[in-house]
Amino acid sequence: MHTCEPFGNLEGFFMPKNQVSALSSFKFKSMQKFAFVFIFLIYSVMTSAQILSLSENNKTPTYDEVIAYFKTIDSSCDFMQLMEMGLTDIGKQLHLLVIDADKDFNPEKSRAKGKSVLLINNGIHPGEPDGIDACIQLITQLSQANDIQTQLKNLVICIIPVYNIDGALNRNSTARVNQDGPEAYGFRGNARNFDLNRDFIKSETLNAQSFAQIYRSWDPDVFVDTHVSNGADYQYVMTLIPTQHNKLPLPLDNYLKKTMLPVLYTEMEKAGWPMCPYVNEIDRIPDDGIAGFLDLGRYSTGYTAMFNTLGFMPETHMLKPYPQRVAATLALLKIYLNYCNQHAAEIMTARNAAKAWVTSATSFPINWKLDMSAAEQFMFKGYTAKYKPSEVSGLTRLYYDREAPFEKNIPYYDTYSPALTIKSPKAYIIPQAWSYVIQRLKMNHVIMQQLQEDTLMEVEVYYIDKFDNTPNAFEGHYLHSNITVKTVTQKIQYYKGDYVVYMNQEANNYIIQTLEPQAPDSFFAWGFFDAILMQKEWFSDYVFEDLAAEILKNNPELKKQLTEKQQSDPEFAKDAWAQLVFVFEHSEFKEVTHKRYPVGRIY
Repeated sequence: MHTCEPFGNLEGFFMPKNQVSALSSFKFKSMQKFAFVFIFLIYSVMTSAQILSLSENNKTPTYDEVIAYFKTIDSSCDFMQLMEMGLTDIGKQLHLLVIDADKDFNPEKSRAKGKSVLLINNGIHPGEPDGIDACIQLITQLSQANDIQTQLKNLVICIIPVYNIDGALNRNSTARVNQDGPEAYGFRGNARNFDLNRDFIKSETLNAQSFAQIYRSWDPDVFVDTHVSNGADYQYVMTLIPTQHNKLPLPLDNYLKKTMLPVLYTEMEKAGWPMCPYVNEIDRIPDDGIAGFLDLGRYSTGYTAMFNTLGFMPETHMLKPYPQRVAATLALLKIYLNYCNQHAAEIMTARNAAKAWVTSATSFPINWKLDMSAAEQFMFKGYTAKYKPSEVSGLTRLYYDREAPFEKNIPYYDTYSPALTIKSPKAYIIPQAWSYVIQRLKMNHVIMQQLQEDTLMEVEVYYIDKFDNTPNAFEGHYLHSNITVKTVTQKIQYYKGDYVVYMNQEANNYIIQTLEPQAPDSFFAWGFFDAILMQKEWFSDYVFEDLAAEILKNNPELKKQLTEKQQSDPEFAKDAWAQLVFVFEHSEFKEVTHKRYPVGRIY
């Protein structure tokens, strides 16, 4: 039997129980002093009624108020435990509330009992606080429930109250210029101005590193990351981004698309909050169709998908009043809770099948493209898009006429096909010098072995051929894209302590996505290996002239290639330095390590 202190009880709400007895034994010298202390206690922490009513009044609690409330819940309810789970960039601890009817608060024990795990993340963008308020209401209702053993018979719930603590402390009323409430909220960027929902796979922030500790320890079956959308106007309060199902192994793909998603949409309709897929327009307005969101590994649900978790990103509509958005979020969270509790066994069966497939797979897609030939039709509740002269520019502007709602079928493009598939090696080998790559693999529970002695090993390696860069800095990097490589086999000297990563583990998909340079969110794409792109030694032209002539004399084929390039490229023919570089690049003097990707592939 669980016990929760009632919220009308000052003892259970305002302070930890161990402090209450000490207070009660204190001998007040006067009624006046007692009155002062009593009043201080009453106003030192927001009451349950006050914090629960904030969203109804277009307000959301501050970070300190949120944590104070979660601590109060922790101290008053024995089946809830608030834990500190690592630092964030602002220097504050990241919190995790674990709700467990059995009071184990331990992932291994819960797994041994066959319990499923639901992880809810809030406030990754603190200007989108709907999930924070919804979870406050959720935990309050659970703390007061009489049937918690039934509600959580097969389920453990983990909640991160506020993920981007840094941004939550940067409170303002102007950053979300298009959003209807609340009155004040946090800022999107963290203390280092990172968007934390672009940092999961690269894990540069302490926030992401602490999240990895939580996520890989609890290995949740279902993950929910609460958000608020931007974009077009429409009738829905709630939209949903599920993990792009085509990225998942077939057992999870089928389960998500054919079994779980239809129930979520049906139950939200029943709850009075009809829901549609996230409105990711093909063109400027939704009428022409919307596309499923390709959540790459930089995003929370893309990251969790690599470990076979069913991920969801609820996106309430920015133009809807705040109380409605919180209520819709709460309704959806309760549906997740009920679904995961009732269907725990089948969710875990699908996940286990996916994990088995990943462990033995011989090839993996690392990039995808939207299939425009595959479209579903669904009934969309929108507002008519119209145009009128702008009062700012005088030019034509778009607006949505809320006096002209409509319901009509529009295409939904939700099929992605592999754009590039990589054959998996037997193992990767990573020189220990690349410590920040090793650190991230360890953080994500990748199993690795270290060489016990120096070893000359024949491996397959890539040379980086071409790539594009983002024109402007993106999340601290000039992100590489459209990467092409040349593959060669070489004998390379490795050393005692270098790491071998065998491709026979549940983390295979994560390993492939991070270590294959052509993957869109690989460690190479994020610039972790940029040092290899710079040549370290060079030549003096006037000295190399004679040697270059000798090289061409002794290599007729190279001489032929040079002549052909001179004839086909007039600019090259006029550039003496470029021709010397051409000879150098095709000679034994070229640095073998220049542009050689340091992660070897073992077959």
